[in-house]
Amino acid sequence: MGARTLVAVERDAGGYDLHRSQWGGECLDRLVDLVRADEAPPDLVDPEPFRSGASVDELLGSLDPREYEALVVADDRTEAYLVYRLGIETGREAATADDDAVAATGVDGVTAAETAALVPWPGEAGGERLRRFVRTAKEVLGDAVDAGLLSAPGATRYLAVRLARHPETPDCDGIVWIDGGDSRP
Repeated sequence: MGARTLVAVERDAGGYDLHRSQWGGECLDRLVDLVRADEAPPDLVDPEPFRSGASVDELLGSLDPREYEALVVADDRTEAYLVYRLGIETGREAATADDDAVAATGVDGVTAAETAALVPWPGEAGGERLRRFVRTAKEVLGDAVDAGLLSAPGATRYLAVRLARHPETPDCDGIVWIDGGDSRP
């Protein structure tokens, strides 16, 4: 999959141009510097936007937490966020993954939004520790849900609280919560 990043660049005409970066999440500090200077090379960021003039709501709607690991937003300043899908995967879900994919798709073919968190970029070392923490916590919480110790929405809320309180989270007030309707962090 790569370390995909959604890059949103504000334009004078209003709205954001949305670009994809296949490997941007592996060099987020460099990507932020290059986007800030409007010098992002085409090997790092797709030169043609896949969407132009997107509002903030459309930007967030384009941010699929299963597809992107990071978000870079360039407007008055350039900021980076780590994207975390908060949904807890369980062994039961793996057995019915195809059914779940069909159920998550609405009648118009649009996939339902997922609960996610956009965490301000803590730097490379902090980002790696935070990714490892979330990955481990989701595995343990998935096992707890499988064992019947707590519900999936409860596990999602617990993960959201632990993520906000994690020492590598630079500013818990700076977290952007995206509620996909499954549960509320």
